[in-house]
Amino acid sequence: MKNKKAIEFNFAWLFAIIAGAVILFLAIYFSSSLIKTSNYKVDTVTAKQLGIIFEPMETGLASAKKISTISLKEETRIYNDCYDSGAFGQQRISLSSKSLGKWSKKSADIPITNKYIFSDNIEQSKDFYSFSKPLNLPWKVSELIFLTSSSYCFTDAPEYVQDEIKSLSLENIKLENCSKENKKVCFSGGLNCDIKVNELGNEEDSHGTVVKDNNISTYSGSLMYAAIFSSPEIYECNIKRLAKRLLQQALIYEDESRFLSGTCGTANAIGLISVARIQDSGSLIALKEIAKDVNKQNEAAECKLW
Repeated sequence: MKNKKAIEFNFAWLFAIIAGAVILFLAIYFSSSLIKTSNYKVDTVTAKQLGIIFEPMETGLASAKKISTISLKEETRIYNDCYDSGAFGQQRISLSSKSLGKWSKKSADIPITNKYIFSDNIEQSKDFYSFSKPLNLPWKVSELIFLTSSSYCFTDAPEYVQDEIKSLSLENIKLENCSKENKKVCFSGGLNCDIKVNELGNEEDSHGTVVKDNNISTYSGSLMYAAIFSSPEIYECNIKRLAKRLLQQALIYEDESRFLSGTCGTANAIGLISVARIQDSGSLIALKEIAKDVNKQNEAAECKLW
């Protein structure tokens, strides 16, 4: 107690320790905040770049397919949110990446109004696979983009489906030698199936239902892949968005038909206009039948609309 120097010495050290701890805490806090901010910005930029990658997948050709493999440096989650409200609805894509064992905060949403991306609500991987096919009802309504990070095995698929899968040469889809890591897609019954496809038509008139996650989705044509690869919610939302697009196209063709009616006969798109206001995929088959009739009218007409 009599040694005042010792007291001053201990207090100085105590002050230094406390000050050092505060400085270290602030350094860690600001470094962590900086890393989080940096990850948020990088993920947002990557989400924006995804939208750019999807641009070339609008083939512009009726039967063409575009294939893309997206490889990222870090384990990444792609969030796909779909909204069917508004003129054409929209999808919003966001990302989060894994850094130092932790997932970063979701990036800003990137709105996409002119694309129809079919995927699970959340796709997680370093590698993502994507390809596109057109939807014709009877004209080309839009390009459908399929995005997945999972691996699949198609069993007992029709020959035309097998040929198409082989032509795609995607690493994540097999036609034989299924493993436990593969999601098993069964076309003709089967056991231990993750997804069941009830194919009712043929290559020219493909339609049927897909059972996934205890949900039954009706498909027509290239929408079969959409129902296989996407969450039922994403699928049904995009069906409504596609119907809105089809409706506007049908209205334009109907106006053109009226304009030309004084000089030559044309197809009548009124039937499509009435059915295009569909509420779910269950109306797709009726829509397809009307589209076939309208297409026959167009082929026989003196003035063709498409």
